[in-house]
Amino acid sequence: MDRDERDDRAFTGLEAAIVFIALIVVASVFAYVVVGAGIAASQKNQEVMHAALEESGSALRPGQVVIAKLDNNEGLLYSVEFDLETATNLAAVDMGGVIYTVATQETLVTFPPGDSHITLTWRCREDTNDLLEAGEVVTVKLMVNKMRIERGETFTVGMTTAEGATASLTRTIPAGIGKDVFTELF
Repeated sequence: MDRDERDDRAFTGLEAAIVFIALIVVASVFAYVVVGAGIAASQKNQEVMHAALEESGSALRPGQVVIAKLDNNEGLLYSVEFDLETATNLAAVDMGGVIYTVATQETLVTFPPGDSHITLTWRCREDTNDLLEAGEVVTVKLMVNKMRIERGETFTVGMTTAEGATASLTRTIPAGIGKDVFTELF
């Protein structure tokens, strides 16, 4: 056979097959890289989500009712009581490390952990430790008589855990309330 008469169609088909296989290999490597990056990003998102849930699990949730006692001499706020529980069931809050802050427009008083003006009474307790866990409720009583909060005045109680989680509640003492009484503040 002459060289001019040879049929090169088979070589062209083989070259096309090699190019096609190369494209498939490159595409599969690219797909592997994209899927790997997606899995890594998904794992990082999962870690961040778990960290956020753990952080929020240490948050406190105050009860809706606040009991105020007014003294019998001048009708000033003598003490304030409220319930606390955890916001989620993921973590426990060490009640021995909570800092309480009571603020009015003119006064700000901080009650550090262990202050004698703080009384904790466990209303619902599942063990003997000082950790507030899911399903437990503790009543906090703060003796605020030295702040001289008057009837008609608004005050805010802030709570900060040792982990840094915060909660607060704001209430106003009714102006027409008498002396030496207990009243619920909503």
